[in-house]
Amino acid sequence: GMTAVGAVSASAESIVGGGASFMGTFQATCAAKYSTHTVAYISNASGTGRNQFAVGNYDFGGSEAAYSSSEYKGRPGGFNFAPITAGPIVVGYNLKGVTSLKLDNPTLGGIFAGTITKWNDDAIKKLNKNAKLPDASIVVVYRSSNSGTTDNFSGYLVANTVSPWKRNGVFTSANGKGAPAGSLGFVSNQQVTTTVKGTPNSIGYFDLADAKAQGLKAYAAIKNPAGEYVVPSTATAAKFMAKNANVQPSGLVGMEWNKKIKGAYNIVAISYLIGPNEQTDAKSKAVEDYANYLIDTCGPKESSKIGYLPLSGKILALAKTQIAKFSN
Repeated sequence: GMTAVGAVSASAESIVGGGASFMGTFQATCAAKYSTHTVAYISNASGTGRNQFAVGNYDFGGSEAAYSSSEYKGRPGGFNFAPITAGPIVVGYNLKGVTSLKLDNPTLGGIFAGTITKWNDDAIKKLNKNAKLPDASIVVVYRSSNSGTTDNFSGYLVANTVSPWKRNGVFTSANGKGAPAGSLGFVSNQQVTTTVKGTPNSIGYFDLADAKAQGLKAYAAIKNPAGEYVVPSTATAAKFMAKNANVQPSGLVGMEWNKKIKGAYNIVAISYLIGPNEQTDAKSKAVEDYANYLIDTCGPKESSKIGYLPLSGKILALAKTQIAKFSN
């Protein structure tokens, strides 16, 4: 949905951004607390954010994935990616009487590829000996849009050598199998979260912030590359991020999802703001000011309360460098 705010000065700009639903809760929270300019963020999907920024409909975009070579066309002056927030991608489920669920990577990949179709499949049973798993079909809930969350979720599975997965923002291309029987696809993480919450025997993937906002507390403990089953939280995701700082001149950060880190939850995404490049207009200056507010003020203060990680170290330094290029 849209987020806008009141009390701003007469010289204030009104800026519109949109895209990645992963950062939707972060944008809604921060836009409401920002008083220099008026900000509206439309939470839909990373592909939409990239596209609508490229054609000039958004003043800034939100995405967890880079432009493909054919995607950027139209807008003069180019673009810059800046890390803006990060957080875990949780695997949330709705199973009556099941309060904890362990999944290793092959089982996780099999469920979302539709090759494991029943909750009482031996692959799930052997990891969850004490759980009362029903003899019921698994309802897979996925992102139907070109999604940065899907891009990172599939990237994690590929990094951990789960076949037949490929890294792709389009779920039915990523899983190598198309939509699983009986599955449900939705544009945004918000919609996936509410659907899992309301659908018995379902499972889906989405950001922790949306799970928290919806009061959905059943997340799978995923077997990390160090061999431990870890439940997603800001603390366990922070353990991964502390060892994942492969910053690149493009403004993107290489994700080392197969790193062995004790106590870490490795299915983590970094969300990027797509801004203009060295523009002199007032809107571009406003985007730069807002982006700095996100990383310097709102991020450190609000992130962990709502399910995100504030940027730090090399990634924060990269963000500052990239945001400074938005306007001049």
